[in-house]
Amino acid sequence: MPFLDVSDIVLDPDFADSFSVIRRAQVVANNGVVSSTETTFANIIGVVTMSSPNDLERKDDYQFMTRSITVVCKFALQGAVTGYQPDIILWRGQRHLVKHVSPYPHFGQGFYEAECSSMDNTEGPV
Repeated sequence: MPFLDVSDIVLDPDFADSFSVIRRAQVVANNGVVSSTETTFANIIGVVTMSSPNDLERKDDYQFMTRSITVVCKFALQGAVTGYQPDIILWRGQRHLVKHVSPYPHFGQGFYEAECSSMDNTEGPV
């Protein structure tokens, strides 16, 4: 385990970016109807980088390009857990679904790394 704590750098505005997290709680009623409640956490600070896959998928009647990002932050992001849908990262106007979350102590205590993929079939120019 490295002894270098880089948490000050990771949270530095010159290196990090801000984004919002949408957390979606779900409750199933006795009649089987699902109701959802969204809570938005704004101005979360972390490092957001592009990751793979970023592949163009071409089908007979449509095409789309998957965009993936990796997020490292101190906010406890969550994937699918009981009573919740996976978190949504809102970054630069695009919605990304949290696919995988890992504790990431390499940057210091309390950091999480999340792999996310785009929820939008079409995106604006990069």
